[in-house]
Amino acid sequence: MARPAGAVSIARSRILSCASDLFYRKGITHVGVNEIIEASGVARMTLYHHFKSKNDIISAVLDQRRERRLEGIRAAMQEAGTPRGRILAVFDYLDRIAGDPGFRGCAFINAAVELADPAHPGFALALRHKRRMIEEFERIAAQAGWREPRQFAVQCQLLWDGAIAAAQIGYSDAPVRAARAALETLIDAAESGTARRCGGQP
Repeated sequence: MARPAGAVSIARSRILSCASDLFYRKGITHVGVNEIIEASGVARMTLYHHFKSKNDIISAVLDQRRERRLEGIRAAMQEAGTPRGRILAVFDYLDRIAGDPGFRGCAFINAAVELADPAHPGFALALRHKRRMIEEFERIAAQAGWREPRQFAVQCQLLWDGAIAAAQIGYSDAPVRAARAALETLIDAAESGTARRCGGQP
């Protein structure tokens, strides 16, 4: 007799939730399938019904985290009415993340370092997420008419990744505030470049 669809969905969600927590707290390579089974309280057969391997679990966890992070970034941006405000709101969002007691850095950087192999599907997901963030920053800069929006976007991403890595090492959100201050300067330069072009200056 087949299980109800709701039961299947609940089991999968529980596996992902437990695996996500374990991977983030302990590291992907330090967590085995047996520990995920024990933490989630599902049968081994149930886990392998949803995921063929640990790599499948890793990919599903990172994909879920990727979706949630982008949702959080977009929600933060929507609260601001100007391009400057939208960019700064992303770093205010990061400040809240870094201030969480359970903060252990960037799950995507952690995964890329641990997995190391660019051919690993989890590594590919981490890379895709970072590229997507750059695209979000670039989109705002381009819409605002700022000079060299791609370069600006990459610089924003460097500030984000640097701040989150420094916050992880020091278990403090102070680096995020420092990065936000640097971002203000970066935005000033981008807006100034726009003003010079509009005024016909070189």
